[in-house]
Amino acid sequence: MPGLRVSDDELRTLLVRRLELMSDADFDRARRTAARLKVPLETTLVERARIPQGFLLEQLTQAWGIGFIDLKPADVTVEALRLVPEEFARTHVVAAFDRADRNVSVAMLDPRDRRVLAEVETLTRLKPTPFLAPESAIRRAHLLYRADVREMLRRSSHDEPAVVAATAGEEVSAPDTLTRILAYAAVVRASDIHIEPYEREVLVRYRVDGVLTEALALPTNALASLVARIKILAGMRIDERRAPQDGRFHADLGGFKLDLRVSSLPTHWGEKIVIRVLEPEVVMIDLEDLGLAAADYEVVLRNLMRPFGMILVTGPTGAGKSTTLYSMLVRLGVERHNAVNISTIEDPVEQTLPRVNQVSLNPAAGVEFATGLRALLRQDPDIIMLGEIRDRETAEIAMRSALVGRLLLSTLHTNDSTGAIPRLIDMGVEPFLLASTLSLVIAQRLVRRICVTCRESVVPEAGVLKILRDRPDFEHTIAALRGAGVLGQGADPLAGVRLFCGKGCLQCNGTGFRGRLGVYELFEVDETARRLIMERQSGAHVRATAVSRGMKTMFQDGLAKVLLGETTLEEVVRVAL
Repeated sequence: MPGLRVSDDELRTLLVRRLELMSDADFDRARRTAARLKVPLETTLVERARIPQGFLLEQLTQAWGIGFIDLKPADVTVEALRLVPEEFARTHVVAAFDRADRNVSVAMLDPRDRRVLAEVETLTRLKPTPFLAPESAIRRAHLLYRADVREMLRRSSHDEPAVVAATAGEEVSAPDTLTRILAYAAVVRASDIHIEPYEREVLVRYRVDGVLTEALALPTNALASLVARIKILAGMRIDERRAPQDGRFHADLGGFKLDLRVSSLPTHWGEKIVIRVLEPEVVMIDLEDLGLAAADYEVVLRNLMRPFGMILVTGPTGAGKSTTLYSMLVRLGVERHNAVNISTIEDPVEQTLPRVNQVSLNPAAGVEFATGLRALLRQDPDIIMLGEIRDRETAEIAMRSALVGRLLLSTLHTNDSTGAIPRLIDMGVEPFLLASTLSLVIAQRLVRRICVTCRESVVPEAGVLKILRDRPDFEHTIAALRGAGVLGQGADPLAGVRLFCGKGCLQCNGTGFRGRLGVYELFEVDETARRLIMERQSGAHVRATAVSRGMKTMFQDGLAKVLLGETTLEEVVRVAL
């Protein structure tokens, strides 16, 4: 929340006196931390004191007697936006987003600034109604001043990419095209951009909430200059077109900043570019907000508070493993009052964390996971986060690190939680070492969350219920769901069950989904599991034993979220079967 105009005394009155969320001593500690780190106090309260940003902003607006809006592009009408000149809106961090009769609703970083409100009234000749909004949301709304971005939004709602026509003898401007591509990514909160060359067009697709959608089609003569522009910004070689390359650069879209990781790959029709989109100002998700069930959250927290051992997070690329690890590190820093040395080795660093020593891999300089971990062990670490365990050498060093009084967090590529055991043994890790160090394995996937604005209840089709009844683990699944409190105790557990879906609206751009949610499978290594590891039992046997002893599978966790109306059965089947 950089730039929020609120005094320390106001925050103390709100959080200590009125809401009683913290003591005077805790507040003073947060203020000293903010002064030492040279960051706003409200940022420290959000990141270190675990006070949700949205909650803090809403409570402030209630105290001020004004409204709060977590502004989304769908909330903004072009008619209202254009009432305030773009230059004025960017300079004063305001965005007019709606008009009714003689009033205009304005999102502001400082809704109590009477001078700015007076200027807005003069410019629009309407009475402004101020709303407090996060700065990032206002900056994102400013991107809607671009007509080309609005056109892409309009066409994408009809599943139709915007087309840039070729001009005879001229090439499409690469800088303008790249800005357009990045601005649209920021507006729709895309996680990845794919620039794909084909015989007759260059297709630009965006991954939004885990699903790729087409948004822009360029002429083939635009590819060379666009790729060269991206490579120059990312520090890549523009004369090398036959080998894959990686790079990174930062973009400033009129105050809205993006951190971009670039990968190029030669294909038959030219170089394909994939850009990972990161927002540097994003607030880290707290451990409580990952979507873990209450019982699973307690398991994670219990193992996280252990002074030593190993916690692994497994899943494919894009499953949210890094977010889970970062949320764990933030919680560890808070719970242990920053009295521990937390260090990471990542490939690369995706989000910077306060009071955490983060190291990026640099193969050219000899910094790999194994060599970096060896060097890190001489830095007196208490907690280590290793981006990924890829080989035997890294696995053995990690295991021995966790064995001698350190907590080690890492990721592994396996299909489920119990699959981590045979995977590590196949790498050459000795079973006795694995049994002594591994404490928890979390397997996870991401599913799209149903849009709450257009969510509606539906009666499930008979075929869907039959698929559930025919599953070999049906009885165990029903028992798990009843234990979680999402199914009744009737003779027919599925009788009268209703599911949910999103019918599509402006807020979700007609998709019925908005945001993503994790589904999890937790394998806590107890004495029985350690015995099975020492006996080199097969992965199937370890899994069957864990399930029989009460382990909830990923499908069961997903199904519970389906019955609670958070996602759809199709989404769970897509990722968890």
